[in-house]
Amino acid sequence: MWTNSSVAELRQRETTMKPVDAAITRMTEDGLAVVLGGRTYGDDTKADRIGNLRQMSVPKEMDTFTEALARQSKLLALPAGSAQDAIYGAYGNDLELLTRYRNAFKRTIDAALRARATPDQPDAQAFLDRVTQEVAEIVHEPTLDLGPDTLRLEGNELLGRLQTQVRADVASLTQAVAVWLHLLAEAEYVSIIEWFNPKALRYHFFRMEASRTELGRNKRTTGDMISGRTITTTVQNRVEVFNERRVHTVVNARVQTPEEYRGRVPKRIALLLDAIPAEVRPFLTIIDGMVSQEVIHRRVASSRIETQTHAVYIPDPALALFNSWAINGWGGSTPEPARSFYQGHAISNANKILALELIGTAAVTMLAAVAEGRRGAIAAGIICLILTLFQQLGMRIERKT
Repeated sequence: MWTNSSVAELRQRETTMKPVDAAITRMTEDGLAVVLGGRTYGDDTKADRIGNLRQMSVPKEMDTFTEALARQSKLLALPAGSAQDAIYGAYGNDLELLTRYRNAFKRTIDAALRARATPDQPDAQAFLDRVTQEVAEIVHEPTLDLGPDTLRLEGNELLGRLQTQVRADVASLTQAVAVWLHLLAEAEYVSIIEWFNPKALRYHFFRMEASRTELGRNKRTTGDMISGRTITTTVQNRVEVFNERRVHTVVNARVQTPEEYRGRVPKRIALLLDAIPAEVRPFLTIIDGMVSQEVIHRRVASSRIETQTHAVYIPDPALALFNSWAINGWGGSTPEPARSFYQGHAISNANKILALELIGTAAVTMLAAVAEGRRGAIAAGIICLILTLFQQLGMRIERKT
């Protein structure tokens, strides 16, 4: 449910939310509209752009979000004839549910922005901290009402009204998240994923890094041996923060959950995945494939942008929300070490299971030695190790689908 106040607040957020870097060419070519998946981005000719955003279609993939909220609603789970204290408790639960999911998406985008640079680059991270402060909150006002007029209702009538309201709130929160992501795409905080067919797509993501070059060093000594000496060292550094937008065309694309993905990832991506709240995790996928073309827009100085186009064919994964918006990525023509696992990674889980299996094998071998002697222990150990080997191979070998 969109109220006048929420629309006004959304307009205010849109005017205050700035692109990450005005020197980086926008996906929409500096305001020229582009239509992707029935949704229009960068159309500055519309008199009421916020109203236009509200009319844009919500991706079909967001149905899973609506279903997850409805499934967790305590009010919708209550049967007819429920006691008043159960209704009141379910009301509080559902208000908290809506707020928790709204805040979880904001924390996800904040983490994705910080993951554009590695944690060991303080200058880039300081820049990104300022960027995250510009990202607006999700505008959503629940209509759930347990005021005096509602409290006068009896039993099933009270429950029916609240259930109607929570259904409307679930739908409006889904739309609010979609509109918010549309705004973030226009400001280039996230990327639109443009699917050409089920196996080919195009998207962009940002990377940032900083360099610090010492330009000069001056050492000045004052005082003497009797009164004491003071040594003052002045160092002049040039700090440059480079911002890149990489546009990747990807073929042989595969959509996997983070739990299904078996490749290692850069440290910054592992930290990002670990920081994503549990509420958002079910809607997150890793889209992997082979990048066939890469266009890099890199800000080299305040006055010019260097653009490079590469024809390549190398692995290219990206993190996506609802398979519609990319929030970060890695790969491409510039090497980036990918040696890290994240919580819930398939190989990380396999390592934990392997440790348990080896402990179990040792225990079975010892029991067999007591019961059957040395030969029995050797036979039991070999059988357990063979079973462990096949199970581990099944968990570690990447399935090509």
